[in-house]
Amino acid sequence: MSAAARTIAAVAIRRAACALVALILPVGLAAQTRSAERFPHARHAKLFPTCAGCHAGIIAGDAARAFPPATSCASCHDGTIKPRVSWAAPEPRGLGLIAFSHPAHLGSAKDVTCVGCHATDTTAWMQVARPVPETCVGCHTHSAPSHLDDANTCTTCHRPLTAAVGLTDAHVLELPRPESHSRPTWSELHGRLAVAPTANCATCHARESCARCHVNASRLDPIRALGSDARVARTVAGRAPSYPTPASHRSTNFTLTHAAAARTSTATCATCHARASCETCHTGPGAAAVLKLLPDESEAAAAGVHLRRAPAPPTAAPAILAALQSTARPHVQDTVTRRVLVHIRGFERSHGPSAAAGELNCSGCHAQSFCSTCHAGERVTRTYHKPNFLSTHAPQAYGREVDCSACHSAQAFCRSCHLQSGIAPRTSTARTPTFHNAEPLWLLKHGRAARQNLESCATCHQQTYCMQCHSGVGARINPHGPGFDASRMSSRNSEVCLRCHLTKPPGQ
Repeated sequence: MSAAARTIAAVAIRRAACALVALILPVGLAAQTRSAERFPHARHAKLFPTCAGCHAGIIAGDAARAFPPATSCASCHDGTIKPRVSWAAPEPRGLGLIAFSHPAHLGSAKDVTCVGCHATDTTAWMQVARPVPETCVGCHTHSAPSHLDDANTCTTCHRPLTAAVGLTDAHVLELPRPESHSRPTWSELHGRLAVAPTANCATCHARESCARCHVNASRLDPIRALGSDARVARTVAGRAPSYPTPASHRSTNFTLTHAAAARTSTATCATCHARASCETCHTGPGAAAVLKLLPDESEAAAAGVHLRRAPAPPTAAPAILAALQSTARPHVQDTVTRRVLVHIRGFERSHGPSAAAGELNCSGCHAQSFCSTCHAGERVTRTYHKPNFLSTHAPQAYGREVDCSACHSAQAFCRSCHLQSGIAPRTSTARTPTFHNAEPLWLLKHGRAARQNLESCATCHQQTYCMQCHSGVGARINPHGPGFDASRMSSRNSEVCLRCHLTKPPGQ
């Protein structure tokens, strides 16, 4: 063979080998998840003087010329010079998470070469591989210490997950998890990061990712901004939501103090609770306005936390404050049923001060008809007093241990019984010492008892009975204690004075 012929053959071999590398290279890129074998660039290093010889289309942005035609392999691999190879152009990989453009990088930066990103050993030719994230960080410098750090801006290199249509369900399920997502406090802190202008959630998450736990997902702008993705929907299907206990809920009396937070930040409650959850306890009209702001079952994106009432403990706490405290059990990870105890056993005997002081919003759970079954004169349909209370009630009534007038009318209910027992005067004007332990001089001592507990006197006596002595038309006995300022009292309500006096006090 002449020298010219040998030169032509050598050139042909180089071209064929260069074409072979270009053909095999996309197979390695496209099927890297199917096989660990990659094209041996180093073994063909002498045949490829430049990368552009095989990948001119990549640099120019021409997908049709990104790789040589498959027929180029046969120039060398014809079965005689080299064994035949079976190769076909790789199928389009579709769009992945990486948002990268070779022409854009070459046009926006100086001194950018293929070797700068693909070379694994700069001292040897054709020692190449796909770039790793650390290679990108070499130019795209971030303040964050690692690739998956929350401070990074993912959109620099990545497109949203919903736009990465080339990923399979398996790819979506195996996306790397940043270290911050494994911290115990992540569930409570991620909301603030999600609303930040630099939020990176869309890189790995779709709307279904959040709707797995967020009951009000359809109302939150950061979640609605995420696209819907069927792959994510399939991967989260059947996975239980996670509801860790917020710090505010760990308070021992949170059940009784949560109303203020619910009114000022109902959207926060709606993250974990649907309307039906709160209606477990709030059966009255008092919380209706707040409950309307919560998603109902048809709107709720997730099941949320389910509440059910816990049975009362066997014994009641002696102190009223202890009676008001909740014994709600702590939340348990991935458990959506919570037991809440509102009142302990015996609370009906100690609820008066709390209800009167406004410590409790009784109407949140009870309708007025519920209270009126006890607090409505003689219409008592609930068992309130202990057995045989009738025979032992006198000391408690006299000592004001119980407020009889809350349920009973003294002139109707109490007097009717006292008349039958013979311990009350038959007429409003009759004077009898029967009830007052038969003390002959009780009339001289009754003033102190009347000042201490006038309601007890009203059990048997009407106002006209007292006015026989304590009025301007009676014995004119002054019922007022020392230092009583008649002018001041009359200035506040002079009509009260006229109940006993024929004229107003001097100066009025």
